[in-house]
Amino acid sequence: MADVLSIDELELPGAGYDFHDVTSLFVEAGVELEPNSLIFMDNFTLQESMSALEIGEPRLDSGLIVREQLRPPFNPLAPLLPEELCWILDRALAYETEFHAGNFLAHTVHTLLYIHHLREIDPDVLVSPSTMGNDPSRPIELVTIVLRSAVQGLLKCCDLTWRELARGGAYDTEDWQSDKCEVSLLEGLPVAFALSKLDEAADWLSRSTVPTIWKTALRARLHLRKTMLQIMSTDPTKDRYEFQNLVFMAKDHLHTVQANPPLDQGPETLAHLAFDPYIGRRLQMATPIRIVPPPSFQDTCKTLNHFLDGLYEIGLLETVDQLTTWETVGNLRLWLPGPLIPVPYLRSLTQSTFYDGVLILNKYPFEWMINSFFSETVGVNYDSIKASVALRWVGPEPEPPFRKVERSLYKLITPHIRAQWSNPPRRRRHFMKALLEWHALYDSLAQIRDNIDLEDLPRGHLLAKLPDTVLLWRLSIVREIVLSGFQLELYSDEERSFAYWYAAQVIDIHLHCLDGLFPVVAKDSPVHREMLYQVQFLTALQSLCTALFIISMPLMSFDWTRIRPNFFRRYKWAFRAEYDIFESPVVAQPELHEFIRACGEILQFRQLSIMQRIPTGLTEYVQQNGNPVPVESIQLARTILVNLLESGNPGGWPGLWAKDRMQLIRKLVSVCENLAGLPATPEEMDAFNAKTLKWNPEFHPWFPSLLSANDVA
Repeated sequence: MADVLSIDELELPGAGYDFHDVTSLFVEAGVELEPNSLIFMDNFTLQESMSALEIGEPRLDSGLIVREQLRPPFNPLAPLLPEELCWILDRALAYETEFHAGNFLAHTVHTLLYIHHLREIDPDVLVSPSTMGNDPSRPIELVTIVLRSAVQGLLKCCDLTWRELARGGAYDTEDWQSDKCEVSLLEGLPVAFALSKLDEAADWLSRSTVPTIWKTALRARLHLRKTMLQIMSTDPTKDRYEFQNLVFMAKDHLHTVQANPPLDQGPETLAHLAFDPYIGRRLQMATPIRIVPPPSFQDTCKTLNHFLDGLYEIGLLETVDQLTTWETVGNLRLWLPGPLIPVPYLRSLTQSTFYDGVLILNKYPFEWMINSFFSETVGVNYDSIKASVALRWVGPEPEPPFRKVERSLYKLITPHIRAQWSNPPRRRRHFMKALLEWHALYDSLAQIRDNIDLEDLPRGHLLAKLPDTVLLWRLSIVREIVLSGFQLELYSDEERSFAYWYAAQVIDIHLHCLDGLFPVVAKDSPVHREMLYQVQFLTALQSLCTALFIISMPLMSFDWTRIRPNFFRRYKWAFRAEYDIFESPVVAQPELHEFIRACGEILQFRQLSIMQRIPTGLTEYVQQNGNPVPVESIQLARTILVNLLESGNPGGWPGLWAKDRMQLIRKLVSVCENLAGLPATPEEMDAFNAKTLKWNPEFHPWFPSLLSANDVA
């Protein structure tokens, strides 16, 4: 209790805020109230009475003020030194990045006290600014003109951020916190007015007597704020070049800001007193007060630079007219953890850029999307497929069920692309829910295929493989659902082996689909190059999954009575009752009994190979499913991936993100090199300690690293 003021120093919990002791009123009012009795009144429930209690918890009890939280009265018109103002602007920017990271405004931006005193520092309403002192090193205009315009720009940026996030691309309390605590974000202030005030402040600085070093530093911060406000108020789909130019300008201003860092300010300076981390006591908020430490100046600049990189990528994506490229970039941003993982604002803006609720990329109707889906998958657009099917239709209905196909595509493609920029758990949930509709589309195309005349067509014609077009997308989604479980750290040790085995089975079916569609795709086309890349990538991925399936088997208890209920809980998305209404069976379903059989054969092969007695049946099984000594599968995967790097084939659709895709391959090569120390013989397998496998999404989202025995100990 040494940190709390003594009774002599502070007799009442609320002292310092002119509270009055009302104990006697309660004593007099309760004289006739018997013990264990209650008095009820309208609109005053137990919840209200409990809310009125002081519980002594600093985070929840606004009446408990410890010594460190006592602050002198804030004077918004206190003159500031240029270096103090510079420090304030940088600290406000740091808090803004924390708001973008998902923290409450009350814990970040609103802690800047000038936000709550904008009217007091308005030069147009000051009665006699000359009475505020005449210190040439602390001109009052630094507060009334420069600081005020910067605060207005900050609030307007937060307002535009709030509006974008509220459009539905991000989720309140899940991605961001929408509570404004009844503090204005200058919602009614035109952007043009805020920009004009920033220009006025920059002009005043140019004419002022502020030292040159701080004049340059402050002007750079004003220009950065102005450019950020312009970027956030510019729609990249309507003014592409302006948006991209503004991003480049913001990077230049940020570079100047970094070259002119602020001076450290002591805890008792006016700069420090401009921020109150306990401002929540004075705001309308229902959440506990939480102290959010702002990042350092260097970390703030680094974060803002990544933010601008994300905006630049949105500007590039806006120029891309390929659905597959959008999907590829979304996957890469999740598969390559790093600085370009976007904050909620960037994820929401990306979704809005792709689809604004009316048009795709602000120019294409849904008919374009359907044609692109087929042309990018198999090299033939939807209109051509429709015409070919209509000529050969022999079904009982007058015409093929194209409208059902189109309705499914309307419901699937746009949400699928947008979901690539949802937060990882929601993205996974969306994929799981969408699988049913993907199967409905697959079933519709299967019915069309079964009711067209294929007799005089060459073997392997596209019309005979029509359902596989959709199956390629569905299998990719199933694979992502399974592998994303490792990135989200959902799997227990008991579940990892099955997840790798199931991913390998899904990839195997995916490869068969690609093999069937190769003959119908024009050579040297983007679709053909993409398929070549996918075959190599998936083959290496399958080898890695097979190796990890075998090597993680010792982590299981082999108690099938416990594994079975866990299995159905984890993969309940694959066993929905709605699948029963379709004629086509679901492809690539998880099968626990097949996994049990595979585990048994692996264990039997390992034991018999040590005894040098391998039955013919098991030899055939190994030839089909890979050698149960994992290091050989790791070596095979590495060979394929290195060849892919040397060939320089990034596929047909990554476009400007070809280097990122190659980075993904290099990361998988490093995984193979790390796992090269896995057992090479059945004898080593028996002695292998599976606890040396360490799953860490920062190392790789899907695969573990191999620790040394000393690290495990």
